[in-house]
Amino acid sequence: MQMSEDDTEDKFKLEFKYYKRKQPPPDLSHVLQIEDSTKECERLSPCAITKKDEEDARKVGLKLIYLWKIYSVKTHPGLFVIRNPFTSQGQLQWIKRCLREFPCATNKTNLISHGITLSDSTWWQLTRTLAGKELRKKLRWVTLGYHHNWDTKEYSEDARGDVPASLVKLCAVVAKVLGFYEFQSEAAIINYYHQDSTLAPHTDHSEPYTQAPLFSFSFAQSAVFLIGGSTKAAQPTPIYLHSGDVLVMTGESRQAYHAVPRVVLVDDEPWNNIHSDEDDRKNVTDNHERNCLHNCLLFNDSSKEMVSKEEPHYEECKVKESVKSIFKSEEGGVADSKSQRYDIMDDDIKDILNYAKNCRINMNVRQVLPPFTDSLPR
Repeated sequence: MQMSEDDTEDKFKLEFKYYKRKQPPPDLSHVLQIEDSTKECERLSPCAITKKDEEDARKVGLKLIYLWKIYSVKTHPGLFVIRNPFTSQGQLQWIKRCLREFPCATNKTNLISHGITLSDSTWWQLTRTLAGKELRKKLRWVTLGYHHNWDTKEYSEDARGDVPASLVKLCAVVAKVLGFYEFQSEAAIINYYHQDSTLAPHTDHSEPYTQAPLFSFSFAQSAVFLIGGSTKAAQPTPIYLHSGDVLVMTGESRQAYHAVPRVVLVDDEPWNNIHSDEDDRKNVTDNHERNCLHNCLLFNDSSKEMVSKEEPHYEECKVKESVKSIFKSEEGGVADSKSQRYDIMDDDIKDILNYAKNCRINMNVRQVLPPFTDSLPR
């Protein structure tokens, strides 16, 4: 790509325009795929978590911790990517929540700009009526907890709600696995991307406390994510984010410029793949020495570094019983058949799967307040 004289100092703008353009389409072969063979990435070990945390992880749709693939991006200090730590059923549950539950009267949405106020019905309920079909493309964002003021770029105690308990639990588990034991989920933005949607270059600096990490969860269609430095003069890196991926911005990366110039439609549907969860169960039963994960991980309290024993000692236990406990559904059954993926209330599952096949959903969660603080100054 050639730079014009005016754009010499704004490398981020150039890359954003390049990956956003429609004709000719950009060459996506240079987009970073986060995996073991990627030289720009380093594989990390998870921090140890408690039995209760392991149970919470199961409840929010996460895989066994030892199956997680955690990477740091060497060129961007403080940037971590967890490659899909969710079960297939877990992904689907979060897609359902983002469509069915979060866009409701108790939360704020961009629908107000279209003259639409949610009261007795949720956005998803309205979209399933004959009069509401056009609403499906109108929803672009929902805010939870502290509601971000898009005009002033500030938070206020006068616009504060609750972050759903399920989302608080999800972030708590992921934060602990990375060693951020004190993280508090206080504000969230759910973004809804259609095929032609983008997110303009920006930094997240509205929170009074930016030392805490920012967690970003991707579901459904893939995206090209750009992340640069503290100014737009820094050359940004394009990174693929796929369904289930968790991106975590800390340290220098927490206030770096970032954007989403392109949604990429893919054929793979990991949120609708019953064989994926079956394979995970098989991995546990086939690897007997993995059956007591909490004994092969440890956390160094003094340095808070992620470490694992090279030659762990595995406690004797009954694999079949532990597997049955781990993979039982929240209702008490074992999630091992296709019929159990959809409950009897899923009369809208075809619409949900169709939405996921054409759109991308992103949940990003951050801490607003400094530690030991209960509220913002008025």
